[in-house]
Amino acid sequence: MIAHIVGLSLLFAKALAVPALSGYSVVWSDEFDGPKGSFPTGGWNVIVRSPSQNANDEEQFYTDYASNGQLWGDGQLFIIPEKRGSNPEYWTSARFESQQSWACPAGKAMIFQADLRGPDFTGNPENLQGIWPAFWALGNACRNGGSWPDCGEWDIFETINDLGDKNQGVVHYKPVNAPHGSQSGQVQYTGGQYHTWAIKVDRRNSDWTQQKLIWYKDGTEYLTVTGATIGNFGIWEKLVYKAFYIVLNVAVGGTDSYGGKWTSKTVGGTAAALRVKYVAVYRSN
Repeated sequence: MIAHIVGLSLLFAKALAVPALSGYSVVWSDEFDGPKGSFPTGGWNVIVRSPSQNANDEEQFYTDYASNGQLWGDGQLFIIPEKRGSNPEYWTSARFESQQSWACPAGKAMIFQADLRGPDFTGNPENLQGIWPAFWALGNACRNGGSWPDCGEWDIFETINDLGDKNQGVVHYKPVNAPHGSQSGQVQYTGGQYHTWAIKVDRRNSDWTQQKLIWYKDGTEYLTVTGATIGNFGIWEKLVYKAFYIVLNVAVGGTDSYGGKWTSKTVGGTAAALRVKYVAVYRSN
């Protein structure tokens, strides 16, 4: 009888792993269930890439090693950067990309959300210099012959040592007659704790200038970008009307990287890991 009750409670707990959002239905999710040491099976591509193939002067090798990216056996995905070798030292890490991509239909809103725990950068610790965890999304055109930033990018959770106790939400795009444009905002980030991070794509207003991209931490809005902010329908269409796919990764920065270059004091392992309880995509009813 006790075993039966425990089994029911576990099933009930699993049902609550991806939270319900009022007025929305889940169209896709992954709760990262599975045995420790295995890869997620919820529809992800495991990216294998050398530093020469990376953007942003990232120095890590992206691998399909379980030591860099694996299910933890407790309903979490761990993405773990590791320092390897000697003379020279080098880094490996993991990057997962959703196989599917999602576009927000006209008259609807969509939410891309994850429950994450990132490294504790509070106090600017030297041992995390160069570590760069992220939950973000790219326009599907980027993997179908398009170029960045023209395909669009949403950075939902992206924090580094230089930001200390802040997370920065960003949208990247290609403005007219310029190579790169962006809009960004910051919110306090507490490392070593779990938080939900989300972006809402809102096309429920028929006037494109009033449509929105909205960033949230734990359900509280901290950045809004409207069509009027961007000021060009062609750009807005790529950022809000087109399909985007999800990326989860931990990069390790080089000299010219946004995350800053790693040093001899930078540590890998679970202290530098990105832990993910779930990722979900919602659409308004």
